[in-house]
Amino acid sequence: MATKATTKPTRSPESRLKERQGLLLLALLARPDGIAAQKDLRPAPEPAVRHPLEREGWIRTAKRGRGNVIEVTDKGWDAGGAALHTLLPEDADGASAVLRAVLERLSAYMAAREVALSDLLGPQRGTPPASVGATIGPEADDPAPSDLPARIRAAYLAVTGGRLNTRALLKSLRPHLPDVAGETLDATLKAMQAEGAARLYRIDDRAEITQADRAAAVEIAGEPRHILWIER
Repeated sequence: MATKATTKPTRSPESRLKERQGLLLLALLARPDGIAAQKDLRPAPEPAVRHPLEREGWIRTAKRGRGNVIEVTDKGWDAGGAALHTLLPEDADGASAVLRAVLERLSAYMAAREVALSDLLGPQRGTPPASVGATIGPEADDPAPSDLPARIRAAYLAVTGGRLNTRALLKSLRPHLPDVAGETLDATLKAMQAEGAARLYRIDDRAEITQADRAAAVEIAGEPRHILWIER
């Protein structure tokens, strides 16, 4: 049985121009410090695409050496962040290359800040899971206490890539247990430490501590602990 070819909706020249402008802005946002030589940008930033962004004050073009450089302004960073989900057209030429550049920058950021992918894409603390009616573990409001240490250990191994005797940030661990109340998880972590099954440490370098670390911390004797460590 023959299948009908899917016809893409026809977009106006104005819509396509807007898409190319969004693609250019995203391509620049993916560059270190939001700046790139004009000749290095793909798709090429033609005047019809570039000039409207300059008029909006989102980018600026300056002469440097024998060529031009294009830089995202503070206003452009704000505009790009507010409309990030709309900047990448589905089928524009060069979209896949721009997406790859964005993902490379995201990967470098995650490695430098020790942010797990689950922190960004996993269920967020305090929000319901994405699938309505989906459950993880027991169907009760909270998992049975006897099951939770094993689930914490499994979450720890998921964060560390299957390795023991290494640190797992609590901000990365919590999204793996979205159905567990924060108070229940905190109490179980403290019990595991008391039993010698795990250790909770703080991040010593305060410059490394992010707001997400503070929100995920467990307090012991008035001191926040940001790291879970399981030896065996």
